[in-house]
Amino acid sequence: MDNQFKKELEKTNKFVSLVYDKMNLFPNPNKEINDITAQGLTSNKLKHGSRYCPCFVVIGETREEKKKLNDRVCPCKPALEKEIPEDGICHCGIFCTSSYVDNYVKVDVSMVEHKLNLNSEKLNPLFKKDEINSVELVDLLDGRNSRLVNFILIDVREVIENDTKMIIGMDYLIPTSDLGNGLDSISDKKEENIVVHCHSGSRSAKVQEIMKSVGFKTVINLSGGIVSYGGETK
Repeated sequence: MDNQFKKELEKTNKFVSLVYDKMNLFPNPNKEINDITAQGLTSNKLKHGSRYCPCFVVIGETREEKKKLNDRVCPCKPALEKEIPEDGICHCGIFCTSSYVDNYVKVDVSMVEHKLNLNSEKLNPLFKKDEINSVELVDLLDGRNSRLVNFILIDVREVIENDTKMIIGMDYLIPTSDLGNGLDSISDKKEENIVVHCHSGSRSAKVQEIMKSVGFKTVINLSGGIVSYGGETK
């Protein structure tokens, strides 16, 4: 992490604290989510000039184009008007209501009662879905380790996000900021089963659409992204 990023990250953390105070909101009980989101906001500030929500692909070149295309600038309108009032938490997870914090329960995949008995007959149908959840990805990774199934796991977040936390079993890091070159590098994988993920599932859903449009046959999105993932990370 270079000095420029560190200085900008300090400003982002102060900005986030001001939002907490001004809007009577609270940090996510999972500190890791707050740290990752703050780094994503900082990265977008340095790259695009504003703290765009790191959960979504920043579209457009000029500020006017970005505004016209409804890119989210933190704290964004959808979060303030819909997500936080209805869910108690914004899409990125950094802003929460007091009731959400009070009722927070961290899900541990090892405690989830429903667990697939690993066999290819039960795992292969997952590749026909548009989205899979955290438990299903854990099962697929376990199945791959047991040579029951084969697939590629791609992280489409930025390098700084991946450096902070990554899913064990990730095969490729293809940031949305360099998507064209990244997809070119795996152009020979178009017939393979592919799972994509990001922070919360929005950027990877967009990448999923793009990949399918350029000929990748099977692309599945991880619903909820790495934020909701309960398997092994590092």
